[in-house]
Amino acid sequence: MERVTVWYIGLTTRERILVSVAGALAALIVLIYGIVLPVGNALDEAAMRHREVTERAGRITAGIDVLKRTPRGRAAMASGPVEQIAAGSAQEAGFVVQSNQKRGADMAVLVIPTARPSAVMAWLDGLAGQGLAVEQVTMTPAPDGSVAVNVTLRKAGA
Repeated sequence: MERVTVWYIGLTTRERILVSVAGALAALIVLIYGIVLPVGNALDEAAMRHREVTERAGRITAGIDVLKRTPRGRAAMASGPVEQIAAGSAQEAGFVVQSNQKRGADMAVLVIPTARPSAVMAWLDGLAGQGLAVEQVTMTPAPDGSVAVNVTLRKAGA
């Protein structure tokens, strides 16, 4: 640091002013581009993510309210073997059923190796209208955003 001080003292007044202005400009550029802009961009992105999450939470809350207000009617009784009704429903929904095993007189276990989570949830929700109730669901996420589904179904009211 002493060498810089000796060098600075050795400059003429005009040179000292120019070096001081250049140093101040360099410090200002580092301040703006190194601190202010990155922090501002981070705050803008955080505000955008917060707005998206808030909107999504509002949509979920509205959906829950609609479900709570919907009157529950008596589920239709399924006619036929549970495994056939479930497999037919899954195929209609566009899923490839890897395994379909009967469990007792009124239960079946289906394995769907890959599906979109939203499509699976909509299909599971629609099973009540076909007289089937979901006993257990296991959804395993995959790296590509899909899920593997293992679902146990039974006849509604059984």
